[in-house]
Amino acid sequence: MAMSMPRSALRHRPIAPEIQEWIIATPRKQRPPHHRGRDLSSLARQRHPLILIGLSMLITLLLLWVIGCIWAWGTLQFDTLRYGSPRTTQVDYAVGHGEQPSHFTAWNLQGQISVLEIPASHPSASHLLAGPHLIGADLAPVHLHFVGDPHHPDLLVEVQDIVVHFHNTGTTYVPAAP
Repeated sequence: MAMSMPRSALRHRPIAPEIQEWIIATPRKQRPPHHRGRDLSSLARQRHPLILIGLSMLITLLLLWVIGCIWAWGTLQFDTLRYGSPRTTQVDYAVGHGEQPSHFTAWNLQGQISVLEIPASHPSASHLLAGPHLIGADLAPVHLHFVGDPHHPDLLVEVQDIVVHFHNTGTTYVPAAP
């Protein structure tokens, strides 16, 4: 028997002819020194779309709050220009307490509502009507309304949503019965 060489000693020969691969290495594009971090366009693509909606809602709420504050401040300044401080309202109206119209002045003095009637024909017969004391309404303007009989109208004193009714007796005003 002929001795053959062990297979581990045989040299490996590929069946197909050898293929040479050519690898062409190109240098990487260099970034300018001020763009060392991430690119902004790639960051924008990585954010969740709800972040933009949430930020716009937050900005809208902030804008509405600022507009509300400016509106409240403007209303306060307008009332100060129109009614003064303390809030004062004046009106002349013929209520039958003399030949000429009476002069009415209403004040909101730190929440205490007061109305002074000065009859034009007899100023010494002036009298003060005490209205309600309102807590936290010291900057609210007072409005006077005359209703009912055209010769002896009743007086309505309105502050915010509160209306106080004074009945005209023909010579003076008295608080109306509830």
